[in-house]
Amino acid sequence: MLLGKAKVAEVVVSNVEVPKVAVIQSVNKSPRYSESGEAIQGSVAKISCQFIDAELAKLIQKSGADSSELKTYPLELIGNEQDLLGISVDELLGSEIKLEGAKVMLKWEQGRNGGGWRGLKLVLNVSEATNESEKK
Repeated sequence: MLLGKAKVAEVVVSNVEVPKVAVIQSVNKSPRYSESGEAIQGSVAKISCQFIDAELAKLIQKSGADSSELKTYPLELIGNEQDLLGISVDELLGSEIKLEGAKVMLKWEQGRNGGGWRGLKLVLNVSEATNESEKK
């Protein structure tokens, strides 16, 4: 990789441990946009979620504590638009998702001074996961 040619939005962070299973707490579908900046009705570019670590939540519940107070983490579901359109928000909420193959990437956070790369997020390509399960 050439340092001058790297696209910061595509940087994958490899020295971070990723949870095995996530419990989805919130979901938001983001539409694609036309060149004029208008949202294209009925389209999906990505699905943004907030999740908690399923294993940690189970440990907390076993001890009798409330797992709803756990810190949530960002997860983006990307892939083929047809695969994204087939995902139901209602079915996704509260469900468990295996995070095998998810990549840790930099997260852009908007701020008062414009924003910057100030965090990490998990990115899971649902089309790759679908194709791999079909191969098996």
